Amino acid sequence: MSLTARSEVWIYGPKDRVVLGWKALIIGILMSHLVFGVLLALSNPAWGVVLFAFSAPPTWGAAAAVGSLLGLALRRIRNQWIHVAAFFATPALVSVPFGGFWNPSAWAFPLSIAVAAGIARLSVWKIVRINDLPSLT
Repeated sequence: MSLTARSEVWIYGPKDRVVLGWKALIIGILMSHLVFGVLLALSNPAWGVVLFAFSAPPTWGAAAAVGSLLGLALRRIRNQWIHVAAFFATPALVSVPFGGFWNPSAWAFPLSIAVAAGIARLSVWKIVRINDLPSLT
């Protein structure tokens, strides 16, 4: 949803350019869980369904926290590709210490989290709120 006419009301700050609404956040959370579950199933098909079910609470919690905080931090940046890159890079950098430093095969877990977050942000590209009006301040 793009704000281009003065008749629409922008309820956020005048410098905010891209805002993830609650619908975009929910869809992003669901998409990140789906992608993460598929990537877990690809790495271990026998445990794929079990891991998908048990990964729901931590995935939803982490996605809600990281998604809302990153969404707030990136509000002033209009380029959505920067948003996608940040949603990929942040989980990768946060989760690498939990398995990525020690051997190359341990990179699968941090990268699966990063890919899931990046695809989740990409999936809500069209439903974020965009302010194209010049800033009043």
